Amino acid sequence: HFLLRLAAATVFIIGGWIMIGEIPVVVAAGDPDLWVGLRATLFYALGTIPFQLGISMFLAVLLFQNLRGSGLFRVMYFMPYVTPVVASAAVFRQLFSNRLQAPVNAGMRLLGLEPLQWLWEPKGIFELLALKLGLGSWPDWAAGPSLALVVIMTFSIWVFVGYDTVIYMAGLGNIPKELGEAAEVDGASRWQVFRHITFPLLSPTTYFLTLISVIGTFKAFNHIWVMRLDAALGTTDTFSVVIFTEFFEKLRYGYASAMAFILFAIILGLTFVNNKLQGSRVFYG
Repeated sequence: HFLLRLAAATVFIIGGWIMIGEIPVVVAAGDPDLWVGLRATLFYALGTIPFQLGISMFLAVLLFQNLRGSGLFRVMYFMPYVTPVVASAAVFRQLFSNRLQAPVNAGMRLLGLEPLQWLWEPKGIFELLALKLGLGSWPDWAAGPSLALVVIMTFSIWVFVGYDTVIYMAGLGNIPKELGEAAEVDGASRWQVFRHITFPLLSPTTYFLTLISVIGTFKAFNHIWVMRLDAALGTTDTFSVVIFTEFFEKLRYGYASAMAFILFAIILGLTFVNNKLQGSRVFYG
């Protein structure tokens, strides 16, 4: 046992020394892949979390009314979450192919719209919109996420909305019905009941989902790796993908380990900020 502990300690010490020693190299080198990965991760987080939580809350409130057919719909929206992500990502890749015969492009042609490159498009969505309107090209910092990354964001929202909706429905089940009924007796509309009662009492659920979503977006890998293409020029490579590439393809073990430590520090910092910003706004009833 002593020898095993000594060997484990030696490995951790050597690994930590390599990792910490490479961090200044990573920062000083100004590696463009590092900053592109951070930029893509930021776009990915901002483009998925708000929409994902907003859609999930709307669906949860709607389904909580026990409407006709709600049971079947619950199965339908939860299916993407339980489907193997690699398989569903491969299907999405075919749906959003740049071929004219691809399902999405074929549908756009039927509507009289111009087919797009989708996962093959490295240009930002704002730049594409500006070119479409004849406004000329935009600078890189204002181009927004690439169209390829937007497709991946759409996939992520489609997959995780089901899970978030289930959690929100559990949160709705913990809210006493008497509060809403009393407000309605006093003349409150449904919107006022939601705004002043339901939404504040869902804040613990929202806080939890925001926390795990932030962590999840920064460590997302599987579906991004399946859907990424060289034609997108790295605009879909989030930080976790860059780390994987550095480690397994370029064999820069210390460099990749240092980047992983930076990613850990970023996630830890964002978690701390999230706790400070939302912790005081969480209402537990």
